[in-house]
Amino acid sequence: MVAARLRPLVAQGDWEALTRYLDSLSNSQFRTAGYMLGETLSQYLLEPVFWSLFSALAAYNSKAFLVTMLKQAVARLEAGTLSLFSDEAQAAYRGLSGNELDVQKVLLALLPQCSAPADVDGLFRVFGIAEGAPRLPYLLRVTTLPAAFQLFRALQYADHDRALLIRTTYLLMKRGDDVSFNLASLLRTHFSLDEVRGSFSLRVEPYQLSRLQSSYAAFCEAMRF
Repeated sequence: MVAARLRPLVAQGDWEALTRYLDSLSNSQFRTAGYMLGETLSQYLLEPVFWSLFSALAAYNSKAFLVTMLKQAVARLEAGTLSLFSDEAQAAYRGLSGNELDVQKVLLALLPQCSAPADVDGLFRVFGIAEGAPRLPYLLRVTTLPAAFQLFRALQYADHDRALLIRTTYLLMKRGDDVSFNLASLLRTHFSLDEVRGSFSLRVEPYQLSRLQSSYAAFCEAMRF
């Protein structure tokens, strides 16, 4: 019954009628509708329609729908059927900008999907998150090379805060993955953090240090990736 009502509403793109229908459901029916909208009905929608539905559901009840729609967005990004920066995607992001918790959920879901440093920077810019320290809490939770490069660049704004640099380096060491540990070694060398103790196998040549911030290729080379 729920599926039979949802399908034509989604097909027509009638989000006002959809939210009215959702308001009429019992708790169990509402959960069923949430699953269907996030897991099945949105799977094959054209990109503009998907982001329009994403926006409508997030505006209607982000607590109920944002995470499930983000899961579908990630799956479709990985499959190549969505793009991070289409006009519709950016409109969807801007619709969430007033809610800090929702912005955090979106960034933590989508930053790992960024294949280039420019994409990482682009997501932050869409949400108005300035360069430097404001980006650190997000970047420290992502283990991709593009995010690591942007983390390195963000720390340039904090080169006066030695305690922050040391704390960040130790946090990276504790994560244990190769990208994080190599980045910790690079930070130790670049910022001369001799106080940081550990067994580091990565060796960065002096000529590499001068190019790290401006060249992603040089950064990857120094990181041995």
